Amino acid sequence: MRQEGSLAGKFLIAMPGLRDAHFERAVLFVCSHTGDGALGLVINQPHPVSMREIIQQLGLTWRRPDQQPQVFQGGPVALDRGFILYERNVECPGCIEVEKGLYLGTNPDILRHLMEETGGRFLLALGYSGWAGGQLEAELRDNSWLVSTLSRDVLFDAPAVDRWSTALHGLGIDPAMLTDPGAHLIN
Repeated sequence: MRQEGSLAGKFLIAMPGLRDAHFERAVLFVCSHTGDGALGLVINQPHPVSMREIIQQLGLTWRRPDQQPQVFQGGPVALDRGFILYERNVECPGCIEVEKGLYLGTNPDILRHLMEETGGRFLLALGYSGWAGGQLEAELRDNSWLVSTLSRDVLFDAPAVDRWSTALHGLGIDPAMLTDPGAHLIN
């Protein structure tokens, strides 16, 4: 059961004034959010490692012509660890249901199941984004992020390059109308 006030299952959309290079124009999916902190995955920054390389490292065979997934840079923490967001429930230890019908896990067996069977979209991220208790709330008060409801189309189907603007449009915001509060106009 989700805690009251939790942002788990929501998007965080970076505002133009966010000056951290890891999160410029980022869209994050919040996987966990409690009083102790939060964990999220950047879903619009492709990782230089390809899915083909990951598959080869794990000794797997790709058998899903219906999907050609991309690997994402999930954040600056634990860069060597893989996080899988997926729709079809795969019975693996340590997996959690973030939203109804949307799961998160780190067990490589999840990929084995997802690659050998058809159906169910998924996303693989290397690394994650983390916040200590109260840190994310402070960033929200500083207007570093906009919060949006989950759109599975943005999460799984929109081209990575378009996810920031698509997520903003989902809030009824034209990205061209956002301003950077740190920028100065010169007359």
